[in-house]
Amino acid sequence: MRKLEIIRQKRRFYMFSDKTKDAVLEVNKFFGKYTMGFEAKISKLFTYYDTPEHDLQKSNIVLFKTHIGKTCELNMSTERVSSTNLYAIRYKSKHFSIPIKPHESPFKYKTFLIESFKSMFMSSLNFDPEFLLKRLRPAYLLETISREYRSTNITGLKITYSFDSDKYTNCENKQVAKANILTIYQHSNELTDESFEDVLGKLVHYCKELTPTNETKIMIARKMTRTKPVDLTKLKNIKDKKSKTQK
Repeated sequence: MRKLEIIRQKRRFYMFSDKTKDAVLEVNKFFGKYTMGFEAKISKLFTYYDTPEHDLQKSNIVLFKTHIGKTCELNMSTERVSSTNLYAIRYKSKHFSIPIKPHESPFKYKTFLIESFKSMFMSSLNFDPEFLLKRLRPAYLLETISREYRSTNITGLKITYSFDSDKYTNCENKQVAKANILTIYQHSNELTDESFEDVLGKLVHYCKELTPTNETKIMIARKMTRTKPVDLTKLKNIKDKKSKTQK
């Protein structure tokens, strides 16, 4: 997706498989109201940071490094900014970013991180940010191959369809999960909101391979790679069977 392009709204869907892309494109072709063309295939890498105690997550803060194409940034935001559908209200929340080289450690940008933490918490900052920085480490990796399509119509609507093949890695428990996600971005202004809702309505109604979700990618990563609770009853039965076999 074009880096400097405004995102007014976005909607996210789970896809049944990577072949769901063909069904989405077919719906668009059937109605013929919108022109759509392939734009780019892009590799993306997101590295999310947190402490072993998940202090940032508990504080609704997301610290992540993005590497998209040749562009790399370090970002810090309140988590509700990441999950909101209407990006027009972003100015009410907090988001900070700074360019960074692909192989640089984010901790090289100590001043940026400390100042961002202070701005996040304002007067309620009751901890030493430098101590927090020492506790930070990679928490999740998200590797994505995005196939992006651009759609327009006569009303001026501009949309990017991002068909993503995601791989999530939990750096703590080494769990790995995969998912196919469609994210639809509206770039045009509020005058095209009705057209945008028309697109979404048709997809939800006619493309049953899509499941709407309000989750962000980090939420999906946490959910899909969390350590499953141990079934104590099942564990006891296994031990009992081993004990009987040994006798």
